[in-house]
Amino acid sequence: MFRLSPLRVRVFNTCHLRYRYQYVDKLQARLRIADTAGSLVHNVLCDFFGKLPREERDRERLIAMFEERWAALSPRYLRMEGVEELHDRNLGALQRFAEREDLGAEPFQVEAYVQVPIAPEVILFGRMDRIDEEPDKTLHIIDYKTGSHPGDVDPSQLHLYAIMIERKLERTVSRASFWYLDDGSVWTTALTSSDKKQALAGALATVKDIEREKKFKPNIAPHCAGCPYLYTCDVREEIAQRRQAEGW
Repeated sequence: MFRLSPLRVRVFNTCHLRYRYQYVDKLQARLRIADTAGSLVHNVLCDFFGKLPREERDRERLIAMFEERWAALSPRYLRMEGVEELHDRNLGALQRFAEREDLGAEPFQVEAYVQVPIAPEVILFGRMDRIDEEPDKTLHIIDYKTGSHPGDVDPSQLHLYAIMIERKLERTVSRASFWYLDDGSVWTTALTSSDKKQALAGALATVKDIEREKKFKPNIAPHCAGCPYLYTCDVREEIAQRRQAEGW
């Protein structure tokens, strides 16, 4: 049985060598301090909407949850260079979120984990930050993103989420959004049947490409700077040279 996720698709399409490290060799990832901070913010928002009664949700409680979990991070992490700046940046993002969004909203589901068959011997799985119900009873998938709007947006992750939800719940997903927490911007797209069919075909094509892959060649580009496998990458010296020459 081949298990496919939106993350697995993204990693393979970004760099075949990273895919080998992560999913074939199963090497230990070395995450950046920003990755830990981002996960903490995601968890705070999911627990805030998923575990607190509506009447207990306000700005002060959201900030308190963030501060409590930040303080519980390991002392080694809290001593790392740049961690105070990360704290202030993420605190500010949550403060602006509290001012901008409806903290009393009642999501349809929070942190929904779904896995569904999409072909013989192929399972598509993933976890969604939040699903809201629209006034017409269709569903709206929301994915929180730490950071600011990148300019170019790849919606394929959201399309795959929609396929999973529709197959699991037998409900129509009509809309999907990225909520960028740093700058408060929102990227939203309406989802058509054609979008979902195209995404499904693309996912199944990716499975075939992965199964045929033998060489796992690297794709050297600015994304290498944040790769959790850079420490062991076969081409890390070339990456260092490119980073210096190209300024990324």
